[in-house]
This record gives sequence, C-alpha cells and structure tokens, in this order.
Amino acid sequence: MDREEVLVKSRLENRRCDERERRMTDEAGAWGIIAMAAAVFSIFLVRMLFTGGDPYDLLAILFVYLAAASAYKWSKGKSGWTFLVTILYGVIAFGWLCAYVIAD
Repeated sequence: MDREEVLVKSRLENRRCDERERRMTDEAGAWGIIAMAAAVFSIFLVRMLFTGGDPYDLLAILFVYLAAASAYKWSKGKSGWTFLVTILYGVIAFGWLCAYVIAD
C-alpha cells in the first residue's frame, strides 16, 4: 500500500473520533470506575462500621460493572478465558442481587 491508501484507510477507521479522543475516553472511563469504586468502598465502610446492614447491593453494583466490562472485552477479542470470567462475574453479580432481595 502506498501512503495515500494508508491515509484513506486510517480516515475510514477513525471517522467518528481520532486516536487522541479515543484515548481520553478510555482514561476517563478508568478514572470514573476508580471514583465509583472509592465511593462504593466508602459507603461500604460507613454501613459496616456505623449504620449496620448488609453490603449485598454494593457488591452487586461492583460485580455488574466487572461483568459488563469483561463482556465488552470478550466481544472484541473472543477469548475463551475472558468469556469464562464474564460468566463468572455475571453469576456472582446475580448471586449478590438475589442476596440483596432476600435480605431486605
């Protein structure tokens, strides 16, 4: 391929956003999950140390995120290991959701 063909192909692949925007979106997602995990952990500590109650809802939120992130990763790579991890996270999330419903 010559230079022009490479440029045309690159433009077609990046027509919605460029590499810089894609990287910023990835980093924003990573910082977002860090903030969410910190918030969930803080609520978990307050609930366990001061107010009482079960942490099932918070654990379900975290495992649903892990299942969804793993499912997206599997959809892009089709790795058998990633699929197994996705199923495992999904089952654990469902278990925490059931525990939350039963406990209340």
